[in-house]
Amino acid sequence: MRTSFPLLIAPLLLATPLAAQPPASDSARLVVMKDGAPVGTEDFAFRSGNGEDAIRFVATTTGGTDPLRVAVTTTPRRLTMRVASGTGEVAREYPGGPRSVVADERVLSLYALLALVQPGPVIVHGPPPGGRRDGTLEDGGTAPMPNGGPPARRLTLRSGEDIVRVWLDGGGRLLRVEIPSRGLSAERVIRP
Repeated sequence: MRTSFPLLIAPLLLATPLAAQPPASDSARLVVMKDGAPVGTEDFAFRSGNGEDAIRFVATTTGGTDPLRVAVTTTPRRLTMRVASGTGEVAREYPGGPRSVVADERVLSLYALLALVQPGPVIVHGPPPGGRRDGTLEDGGTAPMPNGGPPARRLTLRSGEDIVRVWLDGGGRLLRVEIPSRGLSAERVIRP
């Protein structure tokens, strides 16, 4: 039986400058939890800049019955996403733009790209049945992390009834993602 995660809004945005300089790249492993119990991991990496308009993101998930490999590229005109699993590959393309984000229900590490998004209204594109929805990204300033870690920048993404909280370190790197209504969270593995 395939484990299905709820629809998550995973942002991908093009070049809108932030007050603080967003990271040009990030890579890490996340431990994914459901109701506080580990259910898998995600390894991700992204890079932007280098004189290009494109942002490239790759993630590999483990856990459940069907590991995934996700590749996303965003340019000023379009967002493309490829999801490969043991059962095949699916590619989707969405309109780009300075306020466009893309959603997938299985990949929490995509929230690392929120560091590149300016707070305010966003358009969320997702696979069926979600389709296109309006959303809002809010900057909550510095807030304590739920696990007792050091305070970090907290962003909240709202779309429909989904609320997603994301914590970023001072360099804009993803530390934690949580969706309280679903009991889902993912936390960065800090390597010594």
